[in-house]
Amino acid sequence: MAYEIINTLRSGSIVRCSNPGTYTITLNQLSANTQLETVTSATIRRMIWSTNGSIQITRTGQAEPMVTVFNQHVMKFDEFGTVLANTPTANIVVTIASGGFCLFDITKTATYSPDLNTL
Repeated sequence: MAYEIINTLRSGSIVRCSNPGTYTITLNQLSANTQLETVTSATIRRMIWSTNGSIQITRTGQAEPMVTVFNQHVMKFDEFGTVLANTPTANIVVTIASGGFCLFDITKTATYSPDLNTL
C-alpha cells in the first residue's frame, strides 16, 4: 500500500494512491501547515486513474460510494462546473481492488490562524 499527498497553503492538494488496498485521506492530512491551516472540507476536482480491477471512492460514514471507476481515464469535473463532494467535511476513502493507481486534484476549504488576510 502506498499513497502520497502534496499540499499547498491557501491552495489545493494532490493525492496519489497506488497498489491494492484501502487508503483513508483525512482532512488534517490535506493541511500544508497544521499550525496555520485547518482544513474544514475537501472535494475532488479532477482525477486520473488506471486499474486492472476497480477503484472506489467513498466518504467515511457513507455506505454509498461517490464513484467506482474501471480501466483508465481522466475526469475533469471542474470543466463541467462540478466536483465530487458528497459530504465534503468527511474523510476520503480510496479502495483499489486488484491493482492500479489514481491521482486526485483536491480543492479544500480552510480556516487560518492567524487569519492570512490580515498578514
